[in-house]
This record gives sequence, structure tokens and C-alpha cells, in this order.
Amino acid sequence: MKTEVQQWKVFYRIGGIAAFLALLTMLMEIFLTAMPDGAREVHTITELFDMYDRNWFMAMRYMGLINIIASCFLIPVYYATFGLHREKLPVISGFALLLMIISYAIFFADNTSFAFLDMARKYADANESDKILLIAAGEALFAKGASHTPGTFPGFFIGQIGGILFSIIMLKARVLKRYVGIIGVFGFSFLLIFEIISSFIRSFYDEAMIFAMIGGISTLVWFALLGSGLLKHSKKHSGIDQTKEAKE
Repeated sequence: MKTEVQQWKVFYRIGGIAAFLALLTMLMEIFLTAMPDGAREVHTITELFDMYDRNWFMAMRYMGLINIIASCFLIPVYYATFGLHREKLPVISGFALLLMIISYAIFFADNTSFAFLDMARKYADANESDKILLIAAGEALFAKGASHTPGTFPGFFIGQIGGILFSIIMLKARVLKRYVGIIGVFGFSFLLIFEIISSFIRSFYDEAMIFAMIGGISTLVWFALLGSGLLKHSKKHSGIDQTKEAKE
């Protein structure tokens, strides 16, 4: 038992640190969006190829590179969150973790930022007939990998449901402060509404941004509180608690 407690202590610490690294990555995404190429909308594949030629990093960011990086940090966060609630709500917390794993598997598979990097390089050196073929292939990739479109909706949808479920678990288990769960339910619900509108009702995209802003800010706060809670529990399961476990 003592060994298991020590192992989870390490994972809580890893998850807490990863939560803040993910938070910094999300803040970097907001900063990059404010840059000249950050808020630029791409309407055609040739515009996307031109963006890759002009600034490949900002083009990959446009196609979800920063979200991929943040997602890599969040995997240990959700695993540690599962560990934190495994004793009180093992089944439902395990299911929430499974949803998150599925959502990230879909998201990683759908991301086309690296595929477009190679395709854009080929497009720059291609003749006119080859460019037509690359544009057609790019259209298919763009439909699959462009964020906030039907192509990427399944991954985002499952992820938001998983976030809501984890937040409900926090409310019921009360391992963390109750307000952490409330903020999570609020934030992920608003992001879910934004995903539905932005993916299927594009005419209301600008209006839907209010849901994205409120949900985004709420989830940033949620990750900060979750990271703090995980770090706190990584220290709580030492000292006196470990002594009690050893006696048992």
C-alpha cells in the first residue's frame, strides 16, 4: 500500500506540473492569436499554402499545432485526476478518463498540420498540373483537420463531455474544493455550445465567440485550480499519511 501511495504521489506532482504547462501553452495560443497572422482567416487552400510559405509556424498553429502540444500535457493531468478520485468514484472516473483518451486519439488522428507542412513545400515547387492535384488533396485534408468544423467536431465533443463529467465527479467526491467542479461544468458546457454552433451553424460563428470566451476563461481557471489541487495532494500523501498507511 505504501508503494502505491508513493506512486500516486509522483503522478499527482506530474499532473500538477503538466496542468500549469498546459495552461502556459493555452496562454501562448491566445498571445499568438493576437499577432498579425494569428487572427487571419483562411478561405481557400491556396491561402493556406501561402501562409505556410510565409510563416510555417503560424500556419501550423492555425491548423491546431498548439492544441496538440497542450493535449500532450493534459494526458497526465487527466490520469492524475482519475487517480485522485479512484477510491470514491472508481467506475465513473475511469469512464471519464476513457472519454478523454478517445477524444485525444481522434484529435491527434484528425490533425493535419504536419501533413500540410509537407504538402505546402511540394506546392511551392510544383508545376501547374501538380498544383491542381495538391489543391484537391488539400481540400480533403482541410475538411478533415480544420478546427471548429464538422471534421474535428467528434474529438472536441467527446473531450468537452469528458471535461463536464470530470467536473461532476469533483462535485460529488469533494476531494477538491466544490467550486472547482462548478467552474469546470460551467466552462466545458460553454465550450461545448461553441463547438456545436461553430461546427454546424457557421452563420452564427461571431455570436458564438462569446461562448468561447467565457468557456475558455473558465477552463483556464479550472486547470489552474486543478493543477494546484494535484500539487497539494502530492504533498498530502506524504509524512503523516504515509506513516498511517505503513501501520495499516
